[in-house]
Amino acid sequence: MALFDEATLTRLRRLRLAAGRVQRGGARGERLSKQFGAGQEFGAHRPYTMGDDLRRVDWNVYGRLGQLFLKLFEQPGQLRVLLVADDAPTLNFGKHDKWLAARRVLAAVGLIALEGSERVLLASLGRPQPVQFDGTGEARLLQLIEEMPLRSGGGNAASLRGLFEKRGRDSVLVLVSDFQDREPLVQLLRDARRSGVRAIAISIAAEEELNPSLDGFSRLQAIGGGETKLRVDERVLQAYREEVQHYRQSVAKAVHAAGAAFIELDSADPIEPLIVDLMRAGVLG
Repeated sequence: MALFDEATLTRLRRLRLAAGRVQRGGARGERLSKQFGAGQEFGAHRPYTMGDDLRRVDWNVYGRLGQLFLKLFEQPGQLRVLLVADDAPTLNFGKHDKWLAARRVLAAVGLIALEGSERVLLASLGRPQPVQFDGTGEARLLQLIEEMPLRSGGGNAASLRGLFEKRGRDSVLVLVSDFQDREPLVQLLRDARRSGVRAIAISIAAEEELNPSLDGFSRLQAIGGGETKLRVDERVLQAYREEVQHYRQSVAKAVHAAGAAFIELDSADPIEPLIVDLMRAGVLG
């Protein structure tokens, strides 16, 4: 399924234009300048794609490998937006699929960040090696996020700490998860704080797991295998809702204690209000 329909993409483009006007019109726009020249720091390489500026090709690498790669530079003070997906199999749930909602959040944040001349890095717990994007990488960013699979085994949040090692105070982490396995994620947020990285945790939930409509004898299938039979009535449902509420409150408390902002999002919610809130908070745009 495509991440966005045309109507949503149109609305996001309008938000991107607004972000671009903000960047070009103020001091932050100067700080995030796209110009390549003196005073810039080498960041990384990425493969050449049709339409890229040939002046940025690293011909030394071409001489060694026979392949075209672009040099990516970072303007001193340029913001690095670190997009991290918790690709846990528990996200494969809901009429409005949580995994689709999580990827839409990542894609929308990434598009706005690229329009604002930020440098974007994309990683997941299942694939912690980050992919880096600059202002010309929008189509590739959308494609990689759209094709991003859920992991089949455990994640490795600890291996993502390397994202924070370079110029942490110019970085912001956007972590998207359902937080059903919270401790590795909270530890990642603690690591970000220790490195001076601002962090925002976005928790995705589906209406069916917040307010299930089960009744009578039901079979509950565990993600890891196994099945439980349970008689469900209003008393059981009320106890379940209270437990879910308590757990969500404990996640919010743990995230805040780790020094991160915490946002809860229903998988059926539109993306644009979230993006506007992040822009107003100064995270984007």
